[in-house]
Amino acid sequence: MNFGDGLFESMVFVGGKIRYVHKHLARLKYGMELLQLKMDSVNLEEIESLMNRLLPKENFRIRWNVYRAESGTYTPTTQEVIQTLHIKEFKPPVMVKKLAYISKKIHVYPTYWCNAKTLNSLTYVLANQERTEYEMDEVILLDQRGFISEAGSSNVFWKIGDEVFTPSLKCSCIAGVGRAAILERLRAQHLEIHEGMYLPEHLAKASSVWVSNAIGISYLENVNGVKYATDPLPFLDQIFE
Repeated sequence: MNFGDGLFESMVFVGGKIRYVHKHLARLKYGMELLQLKMDSVNLEEIESLMNRLLPKENFRIRWNVYRAESGTYTPTTQEVIQTLHIKEFKPPVMVKKLAYISKKIHVYPTYWCNAKTLNSLTYVLANQERTEYEMDEVILLDQRGFISEAGSSNVFWKIGDEVFTPSLKCSCIAGVGRAAILERLRAQHLEIHEGMYLPEHLAKASSVWVSNAIGISYLENVNGVKYATDPLPFLDQIFE
């Protein structure tokens, strides 16, 4: 933990199960492979069993940390891991975030681990600190080239006509579990979805904009002064129920 040498998953525990359990595990193992951490000790079924044994049948939000099991050096000497769980009451995201903006100061940069959910989260801490100072409800981040990347703690999507757009993972955004669930649903419904590199001008043409993570979806009403519809889109219904 001293060097951000680890990963985490923010998960929803509902009805005795972790929602999108296989997507969380796949993303964690992808990150563990990048960091060369041993994967044989991570077991989401064990976490589900523990939750059901110790806690009442309620809904919870779980943060699962997995990090290298040593005091920390720049040259790791073990691939073993330590795991911690942080559990709190689950609260769904607000349906509409009224004010959003595109940050001019905080950018997302390419690394070969940028799509993994690592403990190194200073970009998002600073972005949300700036958002709070500006009294905004959401911040949109660009990559170093000026393409839309992601939001302060979520991936971002928008709709133009009958088509849906989201930044490609090549724009250095985290490979979100919510993002994967939405893409899976849209493709199952044979809707036209584009993953690409888009400038802010493209977002300004949208009719609806929303952000998503494993917790759920929030629609954005106003981004940099451009107003968008916030009526729930039927093709997104029930993805996070």
